[in-house]
Amino acid sequence: MASDDYTSFWAENARTFDKQSNPDIDALIKRICRDVGRVQRVLDVAAGTGNVSLAMARQAGQVDALDLEPEMIAVLREKAAASGVDNISFHVQSAYELDFPDRVFDAVVILNSLHVMKTPEAALCEARRVLRSSGVLLAPTYCHAETRDNLERYLHCASRSGHKSHHLFTCDSLCTLIDGCGFEVMKRETVEINYEEQSPGLMLGYVVACPASAVS
Repeated sequence: MASDDYTSFWAENARTFDKQSNPDIDALIKRICRDVGRVQRVLDVAAGTGNVSLAMARQAGQVDALDLEPEMIAVLREKAAASGVDNISFHVQSAYELDFPDRVFDAVVILNSLHVMKTPEAALCEARRVLRSSGVLLAPTYCHAETRDNLERYLHCASRSGHKSHHLFTCDSLCTLIDGCGFEVMKRETVEINYEEQSPGLMLGYVVACPASAVS
């Protein structure tokens, strides 16, 4: 993850983070892979323990996975080695200052991370910089303020887990943020993500965008 509070919550939960996986998350990852398609190079920002990176590695020439928390990347390395995946590069670095040249990626994925960043616009502007003009941004992000009930459910969960969101997005405010960082939103949808102990689940904004200059 790319949270500014990575040294606490994310470091403590790296080894158990995959236990949060569920059918809705699995379906979300398949959808991301479908929308990315078969491309040469993909950047997975705030990759965590790498479920998205591992899935995309089956269809992309190369995946660059980065996270601010070294323990998350360590888990991803172990999973990739165990699976025999050799086309993922691992990076411990900030989403705010990407150590890549301009316009080198066909796709950038930022899954469920913009809300835990203090300055998500910095990460989005960097994503815009490293994307090719024909590239695509996929930024599925929890939109905790989408409804009042959804916000109450999130706050209840956060009080138990210690999770912290710096931004309580709606899908509208998420799209406004992305548009303001040099993108044009091409696809948006709210999706409910259910967890075992919750019914109903939490709302996620599934947003696909492209560099604004590429839109005719």
